[in-house]
This record gives sequence, structure tokens and C-alpha cells, in this order.
Amino acid sequence: MILYSVFFLGLSVVMSLQFEISDYTVSLQRAEKYLFQYGGLILIVLGSIGCLLSWIVFSKKTLRKNSCSIYMMAFHIANFTYIITLILPSVLSIGYGMTFITSTLGLCRFSIYMAFALDIISPTCLVLASIDRILVTSPNALTRQKSTFRLAFRSIICATLFWILFHSHSLILMHVIQIALSTFICYTQSAVYLVVISYYSLLKNILIPTLLAGLGLLAVRNIRKIGHNRVVPDATTMGTVNDRGLQSIHSKDRQLVRILLIDIGIYVICVYPQTAINLYQQITQYDTKSFDQTQAEVSIQYLCSFCGFIPYCIGFYSNLIVSKTFRNEVKNIFLCK
Repeated sequence: MILYSVFFLGLSVVMSLQFEISDYTVSLQRAEKYLFQYGGLILIVLGSIGCLLSWIVFSKKTLRKNSCSIYMMAFHIANFTYIITLILPSVLSIGYGMTFITSTLGLCRFSIYMAFALDIISPTCLVLASIDRILVTSPNALTRQKSTFRLAFRSIICATLFWILFHSHSLILMHVIQIALSTFICYTQSAVYLVVISYYSLLKNILIPTLLAGLGLLAVRNIRKIGHNRVVPDATTMGTVNDRGLQSIHSKDRQLVRILLIDIGIYVICVYPQTAINLYQQITQYDTKSFDQTQAEVSIQYLCSFCGFIPYCIGFYSNLIVSKTFRNEVKNIFLCK
């Protein structure tokens, strides 16, 4: 959770000033710093380049004819914005000790607001793309016709506007709070608001990966049905328009389905550790804990947060592995074709 990460960062600083730090704790803190210093920098550089190249690939003429490419373009635009507005400040703060979001109240509220909104907009694009793949791989011709460019644009615009308005509460209820002599955090002063957004974040981290996994399985089921229809055609319908349509779908869209499935798989794998630690923190929030135990939880929280950054940064490189069409388009970009 975003607020947990911010709070634990401030709590770690305060407790390190009040308690004697053990060698174990010092090692954990050093590991956190190096992870974000070097690993975080690599994610930012590779992720930014990958998002821009992915957007260019999906905007190419050969791919933009497919409605799924519209969703994937929006997905990578959201990922690039997420990298700049959330991952970069986190790396600067944890890895390099350069915390600037608490310098002004406006920047504090804007940073938390963008973190809330982008954290859900990006997976929402995957959800919409999954629904599109389910429609286009359906054996029913009428269902396939529901996948259109107009629906793609409308869905992305409506979903983005909804989440932008839904998270506007953070522009009002977040404050810069001083927790030590020279330590400030961007947090909320309302206990009720904290409980609400904590459970909302936990619920979101459970439902979104589960929904994506379910939609991905439905798309795979449709593809298998199409493959079965191609291999074992019915003699009474062989050569009909519907059968030719199924073959065309399988050949045309399987590359995009592969890309989508690998993006879903990476997102689900990387988000569930964050969900697990958030659930643990909710259960044990009233337990008495030693400083070393608290610091261990902080370290695990940072590690899970770092894992949660990965899906936003490596989509381009996983697409290169699973899709021949994607590789060819990237090659054409570098060859200026």
C-alpha cells in the first residue's frame, strides 16, 4: 500500500534515532538502499525506454488495426507515467535519501493522488484488453463483432475519467506531517480515512490480479475451442463463412493474446507478494513489536513494493520474447522501415 510505504519510511528514520541499531538491522537498511539505488535505477531506465518503444510498436500500421492495440498503447502510456511519478520519487527517496514530495503540500497531495490513480488505471487497461480478447476469440460471430475501435476508445476514456474522479479525495485529505525534528511524511490525519483506504487498497490488490487471471483463462479457453474447430471441422459446415472466420481469428490475434497473457502473468506474480504483506500488516497492526522486528517488516515491505514496480517496467522485454510479430516490428523501427 502506498501509505504504508510512506509511513514505514518515516517510522524507520524515527526509530533509528531512538533505539540502538543492531548489526542485523544495519544490514537490512544497507540492502534496502542498494536495491533501490541500483535495481531501481535499472528499472527506471529500462522501463522508460521499453514503454516508449512499446507505444511506438503498437501504433504501427500493422498492429493498430487491431482494437487490442489501443488498450496496449494506453497500458504503456499509463506505465510510463507511473514510472515517472511514483517509481522515480521512491527510488530517489529510499535509495538516495532525496525526499522532495513533502517539500510542499501541493506536491504531497499530487504525488499521492497520482500514485492512487495510476496504480489502478494501468491494470484496468489490462482488464479491458482481456475482455476484448475474449470477445474477439469467441466462436460466436456476433460476439466477435462487439470488439470495435469505438468501444476501445470509449472504454479507456470512461475508465480513466472514473478513476481520476474516484481518487480525488487524496487531493483534500492528505497532509504533510512532522514526525520528528527534521522528518516529514505525506500522510493523512483522519483515522477513519486511513482505515477506508487501507481496506480499499487491500481489496484492490486481491480482486484485480484474480480478475485478470480469470479473464486470461477465459481467453485461453476460447483459443482452444477455435483450435479444436480447426482441427476437427464438422463436415456439414466445412467451408462456411463461420469456419473461415475462426481460422482467421486464430492466425491474426494469437500474437496479441500471447502478449496480453504474459503481461497478466507478470502482474499477478509481482503483485501478490505486496498483497500478502499488506494482509499481514492489517492482522498484526495492534501487536507489540521490537525495533528489529519492525525494521524487518519495513525491509519486506520495500522488497514487495520493488517487486510491484516490475510489471510496469518489463512489458516491452517480455513481449520481445513471446511474440515474433512484436520482434519484427521492433526490428523495423531500428531499421527505420
